[in-house]
Amino acid sequence: MGRSATPLATRVEELFTDRWPRGNKVANALVADYVSRAVGRPIDRQYIYRIRTGRVRKVDVPVLEAIGRYFDKNLDYFSGEPTPPADELDRALAESGMQIAVLRGKKLTEADRLQLARLVREANDLLKRDEAQDS
Repeated sequence: MGRSATPLATRVEELFTDRWPRGNKVANALVADYVSRAVGRPIDRQYIYRIRTGRVRKVDVPVLEAIGRYFDKNLDYFSGEPTPPADELDRALAESGMQIAVLRGKKLTEADRLQLARLVREANDLLKRDEAQDS
């Protein structure tokens, strides 16, 4: 993300990183196409990129709602500060009931913490689905 990242840009970027952890060359175009159809006017991939990097600071509510819908998030997701990666990881571990004490001693980058939190949540969701199927 660029030097001018805003809380909104950070939240939007998190959506892209969660959906495509290894990146996706056409992600901006995919989202732009969806948003264009949702709002009924052209939205190009560069505009989506500029939102992600904080170069666009004021985004129309319908555009933001459409971006949220693409990623299965409501408008409330975009209000407020993003959760710091360390807190996100701690919350994911607490929600899952998993104890990973060894990881607390290692130095993880913010990106590593976000990725690990996502993986813990996915593993927890899989365990819950398996338990529900066994019932």
